[in-house]
Amino acid sequence: MATPAEVAAAKAKAAQQASALASAKAKEATAQKALSAYGTPSEINFAKNISPKFTAMQDIAGRILAKAPNRPEALKNAGVTLDQLQETFNKTQASSTEYATKVTGITQVEQDLATAQGQINQYSAPVYIPQEDVLTSTNLSEEAFINTLKLLMGSAEASKPYVKQLYTLVSKYYKTGSTIPESINLALYDAQENKLIPEFTTRFSGIFKIRDRRAAGEVIDVPTIAEYIKSQEGIAEVLRNTGLKDLANETFLNEVMGTGKSVSETSKVITDVYDAIRLAPKEWRSMVQTKMPFATDIDLARALLLGAEGAADLERKVNKYGIMAAAQGQGLTVGETTAGELLAKGQGYTSSKPKFGQAAAIIPLAQSLTSIENRGDPTKTYTQEQAFSAVFDQNYQALQDIEDLSERERARYSAQVGRAQNSLASQNRMSGSGQY
Repeated sequence: MATPAEVAAAKAKAAQQASALASAKAKEATAQKALSAYGTPSEINFAKNISPKFTAMQDIAGRILAKAPNRPEALKNAGVTLDQLQETFNKTQASSTEYATKVTGITQVEQDLATAQGQINQYSAPVYIPQEDVLTSTNLSEEAFINTLKLLMGSAEASKPYVKQLYTLVSKYYKTGSTIPESINLALYDAQENKLIPEFTTRFSGIFKIRDRRAAGEVIDVPTIAEYIKSQEGIAEVLRNTGLKDLANETFLNEVMGTGKSVSETSKVITDVYDAIRLAPKEWRSMVQTKMPFATDIDLARALLLGAEGAADLERKVNKYGIMAAAQGQGLTVGETTAGELLAKGQGYTSSKPKFGQAAAIIPLAQSLTSIENRGDPTKTYTQEQAFSAVFDQNYQALQDIEDLSERERARYSAQVGRAQNSLASQNRMSGSGQY
């Protein structure tokens, strides 16, 4: 058995450890998100495997590009221009560089993830909270009440005039065997029902909104005062860190809490949705603003936090627009359906943009080569979907098809050069020049 002060101290320690654990979990989530930007483990292995293939393609494209100015007939037969060949070479070279630098970033993120997971293990150990001995005294000392209130709500709140009236209410429940924190929670509902201490009940108006929603049948947890305050503090910190300090006020925080969003969900809306829009590259933000127009950053944050959509739905929508913007930035166009399919495969703006660049490098050359082989038959034209299958789905056969096309074109090109050289040699012999 322990005194009320000892129990309160143990609960305060547990609350501090829970806060540290939440912070570590947030860091873990950030690291996992950063790691996922590089793709799944299989995609990382795929990057390592495909890098030499792009190097080989770059070598072929470089040799063709070097010879092309002196082989206008070959360019004409292939149906490509020198500028197109140069553009293909540039994109292939950029893809090779992209893969070469990828591993360094992955290593750093994996170290951050390991550190966060170590902290999670450290702070996951439960804090022992002793059972309060309520039989030693049925009277609640004002000092114990004030000290507990300070731990729950802070010194400023515990010094307000209404606290004396609250002490009277809390004492009533304490005498029945409830702990001080439990008695304060019971006093909150008593004050609301009997219209007592309006300053106190207004301070926690969000709790009553959540309670009413639960009473209406919604599956939602009604927080205690301690949980409510901790949530508000967490949300306020996220808002301030994101430059939204004007929203970190009691009125707005009560509105947010009244939506029933948890702290983790609210934080996710800010860090994964709002920040993703606010800090996104121009092309991504422009795409989102086209699809989800907002006037200012403050209006954007208010709409996201107070709206009906949850964090997961908002994140999916914004990331889908990011994929569409990434494709647009590489000269390609994808619709919401295709973007949604790629998102379901773990793609996002950062991870998809270089892959769209790879696809954009593949498509014109592959289309040109297939057009030559199929005599311009439009039903057999190499498609954007085929390129996406090769790049995004790690489709070995699709990649092999590209290599086979390149090899056949190199063979045709070599044959054309050989025939031209033989013809020239024959002409020289006939003219008696003796030059080959």
